[in-house]
Amino acid sequence: MKNEMKEEKKKFLNVVFNVKRNPEYKGNHELARTDRIHTTFPLGTTEEDMIKEFHAELVNISNGKTWLKGEMIQVTSI
Repeated sequence: MKNEMKEEKKKFLNVVFNVKRNPEYKGNHELARTDRIHTTFPLGTTEEDMIKEFHAELVNISNGKTWLKGEMIQVTSI
């Protein structure tokens, strides 16, 4: 059982996205001031799919507005 769990833990990719602020985003969220974001994806995920999935994630802002990460930041490289 322990060996199976170790194997499962190794089946993902650690990814660092280099990002920049989306010029169309006029808000003040801390995410828009970030230049690198670390995340994980299942092994075998393509770079294109990683970027699409990352941009599609929701970010909630305290005033009730919800943004997609892709509306706030853009991936420049992986």
